[in-house]
Amino acid sequence: MSDNKAHRDHFNFSEYLLIVLALVALTLAVNNLSSGFASPLVWGGLLVTVISLVIFFKLAKQEGKAHNISVLKNTSFNLGLLIYTFLQFIQISLTFVIPNLAQLGLKTSALTSGMLLLLDSLLSAFFGPVTGRLLDSQGFKKLFLIGSFLAMAGILLYIIFAQKLSIALIVIFHVMFMTGFSMMYNNSMTIGLQQLEVMHIAGSPYQGQSKQVVMGSQAAFIVLFIFILLIFACVLRLIKRDKQGLVKN
Repeated sequence: MSDNKAHRDHFNFSEYLLIVLALVALTLAVNNLSSGFASPLVWGGLLVTVISLVIFFKLAKQEGKAHNISVLKNTSFNLGLLIYTFLQFIQISLTFVIPNLAQLGLKTSALTSGMLLLLDSLLSAFFGPVTGRLLDSQGFKKLFLIGSFLAMAGILLYIIFAQKLSIALIVIFHVMFMTGFSMMYNNSMTIGLQQLEVMHIAGSPYQGQSKQVVMGSQAAFIVLFIFILLIFACVLRLIKRDKQGLVKN
């Protein structure tokens, strides 16, 4: 006769605090990267992150818990995860760069810059279900290729026209990027999970504030474009693996 009694695991509060400490320290370090690695908040935050994670895994090992990382050996899953992570990084960065560029660089009102973020949310809400259905009916290959091209074009146009941007151009380029973003963001995690068995930074200080913001934004767009290129490389690799029959979809 089988024992159907529910088994309740003990919640390890110390391990939970270590994970929270690691994430908070990492966030502080990343937020202060503009101060350089010599900043105590940067190197100190990274150090605390590493130490906290090391202690966490040691405690888990002592308790006999198996933290299975074999999933990271699945290349198709890793590619989907990278696309998802890079897109999230770019999206978060744009929600900071674009409103500041509009308000400080183009001297628009706070309302106008805020409306740009509202546009971002509306586009995500609209395209999410549509692109999900396209994934079901068309597969990921065309969706990801078109999406990565649109995202690349949007960021590249930001770089090219950074010195001549207007609100109208920002809206056009952002719609272009968000369309490509929506084609890949949620769908990249869907594809990734299907592989498992279970479920101011630039410019001279002597320039005016507006000029510094514009140049800083352009530099940020260049960094984001590099991530878009990495996403495109992951898309191409994922398609290649699909042709070899190594991707479940």
